[in-house]
Amino acid sequence: MKNSGRLSLVVLCILSFNEFNFVQSAKESVIVVVISDVIATNNQNMVPILKEITNYFRPKGQSTDVRFVPVVTSKNLTETVDIVCDLLATGMSGLIDLSPPKLSPLLRALCQDLNVAYVLLVDNSYHFYMADRLESNGTHVAIEPVSYQMLQIVVDIAEKEQLNSIALFYDETFDIQNTPRRVLTNVPVPHIYLPLSNNASQTEQQIDTMIKINIKTVMVIADRFNVQNFLSLLTRKRIINFDPNIFVLTKDAKLNCPSCQANLRLLLMTAKQSTDAQLQFIEFMRTSRIDAELETDKIKVDEAYVYDVARLVIDAVDSLTKLGIEVDTLKDLDCNNETQTSNPDHVIQSQALVSAVTQSSVSGVFGALSWKPRDGVLKYNLSLTVSEVLFEQGIQKSKVQIAEWTQTGHLKMSVPSLLKVQLRRHYRVVTIPGIPPFVYKSTNDSASIEYSGFCIDLLEKIAELVDFDYSIYDTDQVGSVDDTGQWSGAIRELIDGRADIAVGPISVMNERETVIDFTVPYYDLVGLTILMKKPKVDYSLVKFLSVMDEEVWGCIIGAFVLFSVLICVFDRLSPFSYQNRKSQWRGEGEEPRIFTLKEGIWFCMMSLTPQGGGETPKALSGRLIAATWWLFGFIIIATYTANLAAFLTVSRLETPIESLDDLSKQVKVQYAPENGSMAMIYFRRMADIESMFYEIWKNMTLKSENIGSIDKAQLAVWDYPVSDKYTKLWDTMNKNTFPVNVEAAIKRVVNEDFAFIADATTNKYQALINCDVMEVGEEFSRKPYALAIREGSPMKNELNNAILRLINNRTLEELKSKWWKKDAKECSKDEDESDGISIRNIGGVFLVIVIGSALSLITLALECYWYRVRPKRRNKKSTTSGSQPTFSDTSFTSGYEADKNGTRETNMCSDSASDMSGPEFGVSNRGFESSESYVVTGKVDHQDVGRDVAMSTNVHTERL
Repeated sequence: MKNSGRLSLVVLCILSFNEFNFVQSAKESVIVVVISDVIATNNQNMVPILKEITNYFRPKGQSTDVRFVPVVTSKNLTETVDIVCDLLATGMSGLIDLSPPKLSPLLRALCQDLNVAYVLLVDNSYHFYMADRLESNGTHVAIEPVSYQMLQIVVDIAEKEQLNSIALFYDETFDIQNTPRRVLTNVPVPHIYLPLSNNASQTEQQIDTMIKINIKTVMVIADRFNVQNFLSLLTRKRIINFDPNIFVLTKDAKLNCPSCQANLRLLLMTAKQSTDAQLQFIEFMRTSRIDAELETDKIKVDEAYVYDVARLVIDAVDSLTKLGIEVDTLKDLDCNNETQTSNPDHVIQSQALVSAVTQSSVSGVFGALSWKPRDGVLKYNLSLTVSEVLFEQGIQKSKVQIAEWTQTGHLKMSVPSLLKVQLRRHYRVVTIPGIPPFVYKSTNDSASIEYSGFCIDLLEKIAELVDFDYSIYDTDQVGSVDDTGQWSGAIRELIDGRADIAVGPISVMNERETVIDFTVPYYDLVGLTILMKKPKVDYSLVKFLSVMDEEVWGCIIGAFVLFSVLICVFDRLSPFSYQNRKSQWRGEGEEPRIFTLKEGIWFCMMSLTPQGGGETPKALSGRLIAATWWLFGFIIIATYTANLAAFLTVSRLETPIESLDDLSKQVKVQYAPENGSMAMIYFRRMADIESMFYEIWKNMTLKSENIGSIDKAQLAVWDYPVSDKYTKLWDTMNKNTFPVNVEAAIKRVVNEDFAFIADATTNKYQALINCDVMEVGEEFSRKPYALAIREGSPMKNELNNAILRLINNRTLEELKSKWWKKDAKECSKDEDESDGISIRNIGGVFLVIVIGSALSLITLALECYWYRVRPKRRNKKSTTSGSQPTFSDTSFTSGYEADKNGTRETNMCSDSASDMSGPEFGVSNRGFESSESYVVTGKVDHQDVGRDVAMSTNVHTERL
């Protein structure tokens, strides 16, 4: 519909021109203006301006009529060429070119062949590929487009502010779509061109792309309506980690943003208007009734530009007329006549018109429009203003000019920088909680989520060094790739641009490095280890008693008591024992032993020790019973010693699992990693690789037709030459089932015969907080931990430098010490069986010493009481009752003397309760028949008493 309307307009213009030809004088100059449909659409007043400008200036003293015939191009460029050719045939004085790139070179070629004056208003780069053919013969002139001039401010800002990343959003207003990637040509600034679309979803995708590549500066080069739509979508997203500097370059004088949903700061770059020419243009627009309500802030650059060019042409024609040179309409110009010769009069007129145009100048709406010999073109003396505009919820709060740009002085600023005062940068961080001590997740009193741990402290330290703020959220896993190539977890957050940094125990892996980047490692190489249940060691102070069963010990004690009684009884009953034949002892040497019950117990006890039982019974029957006890004791001691050695040795013969190979060789203990973990992926891939090797070997040895029989024979072996360890491990893991999480794995380790394979850090932490498990084996498949960032992120170098500084000043070592000790439990030290028997197992032996020593002290106390305190009490009672004096403290008389004098006879097998002599009291009863005090009656000679006491004491001492 638009094209047909434009075509009708062109036809109407042609008809009007033809009708006008019949009534006008020969002094009329017809200038055809070919306008791109894009330019005409964005500037609705351009065609009316060209039609009305001659009528407006005729009363002002113009001597020659200049009529502008606008031709708006259609999508079918052939139709436009036909219209132009018809106008050439009808007659024209010159052609002003505002056509699209595909048509402009053709129009210039037609004008050159037909010697028609040609004024180029579009970018000269359209004609580069025809430069050799389109050498001007003085009939062509170029006026530098305003769009090209305005775009130069973008280059100056990029260089002045040293911008490092720019996204250029553009529409068709500045003709960038026809001259792609030339705005920042030869400027070392990373940038991307993004065409604006009327499709909101497509624009949102472009914004997401800009965020993903971490753009810092946004340049929007478009008309005000497209700018408003873009800003509305940008503020609607409310991106936390995106606060770029926004520059807007538009050909409109005013910008509103009523649909902006957030506070916004932008720098608006607009063309500066000349006051006098501006008022004249407004008067023209109102008088001609093109726009009766036109205001200063509604003037469009392209419309004013065409208005100024038309004035320039009118002035040029008028100047020639005043010199007597008439600019006639050149007629009978045939586009299809290749044999048409050049008309010298046409050449002279066109050259004169072009020369007059270059020598003319006007005070344009946006500056003086004049010839620039140095550049070889006519151009505006354009100035641009840079204003800081603040919007709050769609309402403009302020607009302050902070810089100005000119052709000569370029950018002059009234502020130190055009960029906004940068607050601390804000990044969005994703973490993986539940992996202590790296990341803890908790809820505080205000019900808000808090994160802590080694990685969180590390992030705080880095934020202080790099100077940024961050907001943090969590996801359930680090992430892995599925069969379709899609990632999950924190890595997916980075790929989609929802996060800038991923913090946690994230291993550096080749497959991850294809989609994201990593910083330098912040943690040592971490591999996989095995977590197993700690073997329980039964400690006992009387472990030496557990060598034999309780029934055996009962029988041994019974035999001990039995033989102790038997020895006493046999010694008492045998007529050949000493106690029954005392009269035969002649008093030479030590007195023979009398086996009372106490002596029998002592004999049996000492016979079990290396000390021996001492003197044996004199009677043959007593000796036989003693020999029987010796034989029994020898067997018992030998059996006990052998069993004790075996008991302690067997406990050390159990071979513990200390490596993955040990785990694969046994069947008692099940094993598996966590489902979906990197450990699981590692074993699955290793098994797949072994399977691939097996298939290669099988195909090479059995199925390959390219290998000769001799080579096949050399490859034929009984055993498969490549290890299948991981294939067997993987098969076993699948049978054992994979734990769904670490907690479930630890539960199985504690309650079952199960080994959990996981990262060394995970197993180490579980061993620290749970005394029932332990980490075994050396680490394998070791990889470092690092921070993950988006691919191509510019913050990588800053983060690397911060981590290296923390490593050099040992901050990371301090953090490790802090968090690894935080939850550690005080577990009992594991006993190394190779170091010998622990005190906790043999301590009962020392307990025997303690008990024996205690009993000895108690017995010593009783002895002191019995031999010293009690006789004194009896003597005291005798004195008070009038009895004869008693010398109890010194009246020890040997049994030998008593027997010699025949005054006392003792039955040794039936000792009274008061007879406390014996080996258990440390005093031998050999030669001691009684320790009672003797009472002396009658007159006592004290000298004789003293002598007797001394003699008695000497005898006693000697026998002891």
